[in-house]
Amino acid sequence: SHNSVALYHFLSQHPKVGRVWHSINEGGKSYQRLQRADGHGCLFSFVLKDESKTPAIYDALEVCKGPSLGTDFTLVCPYTLLAHYQELEWAESCGVPRNLIRVSAGLEDSADLIARFERALAVA
Repeated sequence: SHNSVALYHFLSQHPKVGRVWHSINEGGKSYQRLQRADGHGCLFSFVLKDESKTPAIYDALEVCKGPSLGTDFTLVCPYTLLAHYQELEWAESCGVPRNLIRVSAGLEDSADLIARFERALAVA
């Protein structure tokens, strides 16, 4: 939870990031009623302003790649491509960008994790 919040703040202010979906800004009253006392959880998603840079930045991220959730280390995956590859246009019509990157923030040191995202974003 702590690392997802730290990454949310870093990414939402980064000039290459177009949007970050996190319970901090997307939760609403329904989420607040169900929210655990210890925070916002580990999941969030983001897209870049220049979506053509997504593959290079995704590849440059120094974290594990994969769709699994619930590990104690950070994972990223190209969610829409994995979940809706055969129906990308439909997913986009529902508001799910094809170049969405889903993050499950782990328990690494926050400063180290932010530095990994910063290095990846510097690639493109």
